[in-house]
Amino acid sequence: DLTAIRNMTGFIQQNYTSRISLKEIAAAGSVGISKCCKLFSRYFSQSPNLYLNQYRLNKSAQLLRETDMTITEIALSTGFASYYAESFRKWAGMSPGKFRKA
Repeated sequence: DLTAIRNMTGFIQQNYTSRISLKEIAAAGSVGISKCCKLFSRYFSQSPNLYLNQYRLNKSAQLLRETDMTITEIALSTGFASYYAESFRKWAGMSPGKFRKA
């Protein structure tokens, strides 16, 4: 189980900039979708999709702090096709622009 979860999280960390399906995450761990969800629930208390989203948000926060990329460039470079500002606001309690200023 630990090898599977390590392979799945590694897959997410290497491919978060692209569109990733639950099926691809599970395949990275050589498990089925159901087992994938159970492992993420057991080890991270969240779904694989939520783990992916949080990883993307963490990466985007890092880019907001460390680069002068525009918010749109950051959203696209971290795999957000849409809803970036809304997702970031829910996660950080403020907009990406306010986060950068703070």
